[in-house]
Amino acid sequence: MRRRRLTDRRTNHMRVRLAVAALCAMLPCLMSNGIRAQAQEPSAEYQLKAAFLYNFAKFVEWPAETFPTTNTPVTVCALGNDPFGSSLDAIAGKTVRDRTLVIKRIRSGGAVTGCQVLYVSPNELPQTTDLLRMVQNAPVLTVCDMDACAESGLMLNMRMVGNRVQLDINLEAVQHTPLKVSSQLIKLTRIVKGQP
Repeated sequence: MRRRRLTDRRTNHMRVRLAVAALCAMLPCLMSNGIRAQAQEPSAEYQLKAAFLYNFAKFVEWPAETFPTTNTPVTVCALGNDPFGSSLDAIAGKTVRDRTLVIKRIRSGGAVTGCQVLYVSPNELPQTTDLLRMVQNAPVLTVCDMDACAESGLMLNMRMVGNRVQLDINLEAVQHTPLKVSSQLIKLTRIVKGQP
């Protein structure tokens, strides 16, 4: 009887070890499939925010010299980690004032030249001062989506409140550039710095 219990315990112990070993062997495969699925399916939040980026471009006027030719596109750039996934690609090719909208992804620390709308990801916010120095007085609409990022000098903040996007604007930052932001857009925002 005692031997049988010992044998049963060893058998159960062996089964558990085999099950754990099989799970460990399958884990990398399961994780990579999960990561791949996440990368392909952006969240509803970032689908909404991508649509906002497109609409911001419709409510901003750039100086004529921003676009050297009639075919020069409006470029929306995402700096740093890209939380949008395919949502940004979904707005590529749309038109803004007869100009095609293109998407450009810029790695951390990359040059932000050629951008008309610049989304700054949360991982880049610690470098805000350096970034603002790079785009100082340039016709670049800077956008973020973290608490108080408009107060730190970026122009527009897309804050999530429940399942809605609320906008903050730093008019002082906008007024230091040659950009003209539509009063319609300003009416939809909470002004955190500057006067209309």
